[in-house]
Amino acid sequence: MKMKYISCNLCQGDNTSLLFKKDSMQIVKCLDCGLIYVNPRHLEEDLKKIYKNGYFNGSEQTNFFAEKGLYISRFQERLREISRFKKEGRLLDIGCAMGYFLEVAKEKGWQTYGVEISAFASQYASDSGSNVFTGTLEEAEYPGQSFDMITLWHVLEHMPDPLGCLQKIQRLLKRTGLIAIEVPNIGSRRSKRLREKWDQLKPQEHLYYFTPDVLRKMVKKAGFKIVKIKTIPGGTGLGNKLEHLKFAKFKKQLIGLFKYLQWIKKCIIYFKRIGGADDIILLYALKL
Repeated sequence: MKMKYISCNLCQGDNTSLLFKKDSMQIVKCLDCGLIYVNPRHLEEDLKKIYKNGYFNGSEQTNFFAEKGLYISRFQERLREISRFKKEGRLLDIGCAMGYFLEVAKEKGWQTYGVEISAFASQYASDSGSNVFTGTLEEAEYPGQSFDMITLWHVLEHMPDPLGCLQKIQRLLKRTGLIAIEVPNIGSRRSKRLREKWDQLKPQEHLYYFTPDVLRKMVKKAGFKIVKIKTIPGGTGLGNKLEHLKFAKFKKQLIGLFKYLQWIKKCIIYFKRIGGADDIILLYALKL
């Protein structure tokens, strides 16, 4: 595959230092603004090939079908938090995958729309009752000021142009529209401890890596006022540990027992939270 070199997406500079080499790719840090990104990287047409059926059905990545209960529970929690800022209206979920967040939002009265690059996942989400466009946000060509709420759940790090994506979202939101962003935190204690072994360091698909400070800078530059930003624990980590030990089949059994073991998961995440686990950045911002 062909590769291309890029400048910093946040400050357009080219003053970087090498942080890691992983999967034959380089992860660099901009010395001017702090943004961390893959450079050089694959061409965009090659990046799109990652998100085929195997990315969603468990043969190559997370099994979205088996883990639906986990996603629904997490999205219900996110929607409760969103309701403090917005309670209803037109909602667009970018990178909606199988449409699980759209399902949760639709049940609460939102008019739900999604954008998903994978035809496989997009069809599944559409069959669940939401209006989902197959392709990129740019290809969708939504008119300006179309939405009250736009969400990106673990999507911004996949974008070839995250600043451009946020600027596009700013134009698509109505006045005082809200954006919600969730991304892995490369400034987390876990990332610093594991370095290139950190499970979120995936240079084939995660093109950008954020700390709370850098994400804050990018969101403000795109024309938003941040109303809340925090770090939260990731999952329990049991699934990743089982897969690392070559016991993936036990992960599927564990997921199958989710409704019975949910209280155990909540306990683990509770203790991670009070222990200061900071695996994920969660940000809410209003359009200026």
